[in-house]
Amino acid sequence: MAGSKKKALVGRLGRGAALGFAATTVIVTLGAVPAQAQEGTAVDAQDWSCDSGRICMYEDSNYTGSKYVNWKPTGTNQKYQIDGWDGDNEISSLINNTSYRIRIYDNDDYSGYSICVAPHTDINNLKNGWVFNDEAESAKTVTRC
Repeated sequence: MAGSKKKALVGRLGRGAALGFAATTVIVTLGAVPAQAQEGTAVDAQDWSCDSGRICMYEDSNYTGSKYVNWKPTGTNQKYQIDGWDGDNEISSLINNTSYRIRIYDNDDYSGYSICVAPHTDINNLKNGWVFNDEAESAKTVTRC
């Protein structure tokens, strides 16, 4: 089996196992949700960060999990392909700490369904109201939304 195919298969199998484990864990711990999660309070500053002038995209809601994108655009019409192995179709929250509008696409090469995020905006869950959870594959800076 070719190296890239083997890597993709291993990645899919690993994600499937992780999802099964996560589902089991949620069922087992459903009654033991911490007060912080129930109240919807902000994540501690040490758990997430996004420097000024950067766009950061995270694997999970509330800026947790892996930070797959830590991009510093320097103008409009700058483009960013979210890596196919880590981050592609896995983004659940984001912070736009730039002065640029960012259009995020659900396909590679800046095509398909998209959403536009205003400058200095953060979205703690792309599922709520955005219906864009785990969809992002590419992004670019734009002049208008």
